[in-house]
Amino acid sequence: MVWSGLIELVRALVFAASHVCGGSLGGGILVVSFLVRIALLPMTLRVAIRMRDHQARLASVKPELERLRRRYANDRAGLAEATIALYRRHGLSMLPPGLIGSSLVQMPIGAALYRVFATGLGPRTSFLWIPDLARPDALVALGAALFAGVGTAVAPSTSKAALVTSMALTGFFAWRLSASVGLYWVASNGVGAAQALVLRRSAPAVAT
Repeated sequence: MVWSGLIELVRALVFAASHVCGGSLGGGILVVSFLVRIALLPMTLRVAIRMRDHQARLASVKPELERLRRRYANDRAGLAEATIALYRRHGLSMLPPGLIGSSLVQMPIGAALYRVFATGLGPRTSFLWIPDLARPDALVALGAALFAGVGTAVAPSTSKAALVTSMALTGFFAWRLSASVGLYWVASNGVGAAQALVLRRSAPAVAT
């Protein structure tokens, strides 16, 4: 009941937004996707900062962790106990604070948006250059991949392999799915790229 209610709420929001956009369902998809992602931004940004700080603290204990790995090379149980003790000594947790709670909030919302956009919002709906939102569109897939690449590229210590993988996977799946889903990814990845840029600019201040 709760899941079906969430689906219907998303669908109603899209149709309401499309009415504001002059009857354009594509515009409604973009508006709802942007608004939902921006509404989640305070939470996702806070968790992203915690993740960055958590990674920095993990990097600071890496030499000690490497020594433990050499010492307990043939004792997995001993390594696990020693690693937990090391984390406790430095006040570290296995996961950044707030990550699980943030995921529990984002997952059903993202799944509901995907479900509505993937199942279609009407027969042969066009938007801008896209003749049918129910079918894939190469330019939309390219846009989703580019925004995903920006978000990955500005993250600290990002390898070229991670950048290429992020863009390739996003582009491939967006090209295989409907343009409606692709538009959702364009909006979501666009806000995600902006968030990554904010994190990059604020890194020196937060790290002190």
